[in-house]
Amino acid sequence: MLKEEFISRIKKVENIASGSKVNRMLRHPFKYFNAIFFREIVYKNSKREKEVMSTTFFQTPMHLLLPSSTDIYLIGGKSHDSEIRLAKFLIHQLDNGDTFIDVGAHYGYFSLLASKLVGNLGKVFAFEASPTTYQIFQKNAEQTDNVVSHNLAVSDSNEHLKFYEFPNLYSEYNSLDVEQFKNEKWFSEYKPKEVNVKSIMLDDFLSDKKSNPKLIKIDVEGAELKVIKGFKKHLSEMSPLVVIEYLSDERGNTAHVEAEKLLGSLGFQPHIIDSTGNLQHLKSVSSFFKEKGIDSDNVVFVKGN
Repeated sequence: MLKEEFISRIKKVENIASGSKVNRMLRHPFKYFNAIFFREIVYKNSKREKEVMSTTFFQTPMHLLLPSSTDIYLIGGKSHDSEIRLAKFLIHQLDNGDTFIDVGAHYGYFSLLASKLVGNLGKVFAFEASPTTYQIFQKNAEQTDNVVSHNLAVSDSNEHLKFYEFPNLYSEYNSLDVEQFKNEKWFSEYKPKEVNVKSIMLDDFLSDKKSNPKLIKIDVEGAELKVIKGFKKHLSEMSPLVVIEYLSDERGNTAHVEAEKLLGSLGFQPHIIDSTGNLQHLKSVSSFFKEKGIDSDNVVFVKGN
């Protein structure tokens, strides 16, 4: 019943996201103009974010910082097609009692969705390396009984690393590696600041927790290979579903390609999430991206298929 209700609600988010800006504005005129005015006028002049509260499509209140999460603030969910399909996939796959790992949680949108799906018998372990972003994520995690948040980077070593935080509008690009963004038009205006963060390996973490997660989501802006290397032992012994935000060749996807090769050597094959939230096997991620004319998507790696 819960899954059917959530699918119905995410479809409403999908309809709004794919509709016109006029329709979005007409739903909540004051809220819409307030958010757009803040993003286009106030933030561009001040570079200062604003904390707000919103309610997600799965009925969980969520702390956000505008302008980076304007879509969640306005329509209750992430609006990009790949993120809508990922939400559908989580709804289909996660059941009461499951464990979900969120690597690169940002403000916790997918962690909070997973929290509802795995219920009181389940657990969500979430990692967000950015200290600034983590402050908001921690507020969201504290609302739940089953989300355990960690202000840590996930990598292939246990050490302290240099991490780069972008201003709020581009905070979803926070990364261990900023070289990949230096040719972007916005980079010169929105420079990152360097911070030191502690990193851990998922092999150690999962062994310590005696945890066997059903699903692991990885969104780490170029550090995918390091994350996969850091829990190669677990992947060789177990069969979790592994979701990676994967970039096209044109956007610089060396880490994604190498992570795919490593996963392939461990028996994991790539799949794309279709419009219903189900999986379709891919012969080649690169060829699929070129055929569809897309520059990024969530690719799901499944063992034994």
